[in-house]
Amino acid sequence: MKYDLGYSGIPFAGGVVSIISNFTNTGLLTIRVTGVSFASDFSSNGTRQVTSGFPFNPTAGMNKEADTPVLIPTEAFIGNHNVTSIATWQYSDSSGWHTAAPAVTSITVNVSQTIGSLLSGFVTTLLIGLGVAAAVVVLAAFLVVRQRKKPKPGAPLPASPQPNLKTLSTHRHS
Repeated sequence: MKYDLGYSGIPFAGGVVSIISNFTNTGLLTIRVTGVSFASDFSSNGTRQVTSGFPFNPTAGMNKEADTPVLIPTEAFIGNHNVTSIATWQYSDSSGWHTAAPAVTSITVNVSQTIGSLLSGFVTTLLIGLGVAAAVVVLAAFLVVRQRKKPKPGAPLPASPQPNLKTLSTHRHS
C-alpha cells in the first residue's frame, strides 16, 4: 500500500486545514485500511486517532482519499509544523486477513500568520492598487485636457503685435 498526505486550506493560527490521506492499493490483493492516527503539536495530547470512515477496502489498483479536519491552535507559532500519520491496514489472501506493518508518512504544514494579518495584508495591497489606478486615471485626464487645449495642426497661429521699431531704436541707443 502507498500512503501519502496533503492538505487543503490556508494554515493560520486559529484556523482549520483538511489533512488529506491518500491511500493507493499498489498490490494484487484486496486490502483493508482500518484507521489512521496523526501526531503533531496541533493536538493537545500530541496525537489524534481517526475512526470515522474506516475501515474501507480498496481493491488492487484502487485509490481512496480520506479528509480529516484539523484545528490549528490559536497559540500555534508561525513556521513549519510536522504532521506524522500512521495508517493501520490488513491484506487478504486465500487464508484470510493478515495485519500488515503500519504505513507511516508525514507532511509539513507552514503556519504563516493569523487570518487578521492575512486580511490586513490584502487590504494594504488593495489600497496600493487603488491608489496606483487613481493616479493613472488622473494622469490620463490631465493629458486629455491638455491635448484639447493645443491648437490643431495647420490652424493659423494668433497674430502677435509687431514691435514698435521707434521704441526699439530708442532703447538700443540709450
